[in-house]
This record gives sequence, structure tokens and C-alpha cells, in this order.
Amino acid sequence: MLIATLVLLTKTTTTTKCVSPYVQASSGICVNIVIDINNCGKLNNVCRSNFTSWSAGLCSNLTSIKLINGTCIWSASVNGFIDDQSFTVAVPFNITLYNTTTKSVSVTTNGVICLSSCSTAFTETALPASAFSGATALPFWNDLYISANTSQGIYYDTQGIAPNRTLIFEYYSSHYQQPTDYCNFQIILHENVPGVVQFIYYEATDGGVSATIVVQGSSSGPFIQYSFDQANSVAQNMVLTFDTNTGTYSSANIG
Repeated sequence: MLIATLVLLTKTTTTTKCVSPYVQASSGICVNIVIDINNCGKLNNVCRSNFTSWSAGLCSNLTSIKLINGTCIWSASVNGFIDDQSFTVAVPFNITLYNTTTKSVSVTTNGVICLSSCSTAFTETALPASAFSGATALPFWNDLYISANTSQGIYYDTQGIAPNRTLIFEYYSSHYQQPTDYCNFQIILHENVPGVVQFIYYEATDGGVSATIVVQGSSSGPFIQYSFDQANSVAQNMVLTFDTNTGTYSSANIG
């Protein structure tokens, strides 16, 4: 198992050290030249207005990463293909699900975020799932991978000012060996609302028919299950909010 510890970089001052694929703009901000449609491959190289994203060196109309100023956990454009791996991310404030509070999060390529020990298990099941022993958010548990030569990747960012910050993870991934069958979603945790997590779905080409979408406290429960391999369970711009304090979830749409 590949484990990498990542620390959030500050990208707002002229003294910032930009790490590839980020390049420092004249404002001092680091911009990601492999996904930023306004800095396509180099600073100030802008795709025409009829395109929506910058992908694998080309302007395109594929989905795009929304956290263009976020920290890159894995980028297909830079790092290439990856499958069934886990990364440890150090975050700047405590986050809580169920009875677990931590500043260290495990992120797997299979659409799973763990607040304690984690697993790269890729075969989704109904809950509770024995593969995950602690508090776990599973926004799209499936056999996912990052396809090489694309703009796919996993990113994270913090936004806002203490004590009201949010931690956001974003996936742009494909189903294993099916690069055109992709999903793009975010996981949001709030500093001032412990125990609550939100999943935002921008794209899911299979509609969730092969994914488990849940939150669980341990391998034996408790858990809150939204869906398991359910057709049309995921719609574009859908938001799911799970409250582990009350054991409930709600559904809404962006906009």
C-alpha cells in the first residue's frame, strides 16, 4: 500500500513556494497549469469560451476539477495512473464523525475517506462494511482509479476563517478500466458543525448503480446508508448531508 503524508500549502502570498503542477502567477498565487482553464499549460493561456475544461494538454468539454487552487493529492497529468491506493492527509483543524475527532485523514482512490484506520477494498457492499473499522465517509465506494493522460485526480482544500472553516476533498475518477465512465464529487466537513459531512455530486455517468454511498461509525455500526448499487441514485448537482449526531441524512440540489 502506498502511503503519503501531505501538508496543505499556502498559496496566497508572494513568498509562497509553488510545487508542481503549480506555477506562481504575478499576483503571488500558485495556479495549477494542468487543470486551470485560465492557465492552460502555462500562465495566462486561456481556453476559448466554448470550452469548459483543460484536460491532458487540450481544451475540452469534459468535466473539470472545481478546486483549481486546492492541494493536489494525485494528478493524472503529473503522476499518471493509480489504483487501489491510500494517502494520509494532515489537515489544519479537527474534524469529527460519530465519536471520532482527528486532524489526520486517510483518502483512498476508491472513493472513501477514513478518520481512523482505512482500507483500499474496492468491492462495494451494503453496510456495515467490515473493511472499515472506524469512522468512515463513503461518498462513492467503488472500484475507481485515476486514468493516465487525463485531468483526473484527487485534491483537497480548506476555505474560510477559523472557527468556521471547511475542509473539501474532490475526486475526478473513472471506474476501473472504463476511463469514459467517470465521476466527479466532493466531500465537505465543517469545523463548526462536528459530526456532519456533505457529499456533492457534479457528475456520475453510471448514476450510482455500482456504488455504495454511506457513512459509518465502525465495522459493526452505527451507519447511515443512502444507497447500495442503486440505479439512478446519484443525479448531477445533488447534495447529500449526513448528520452522525442524529443518524439522519437529507438530499438537495445545488442552486
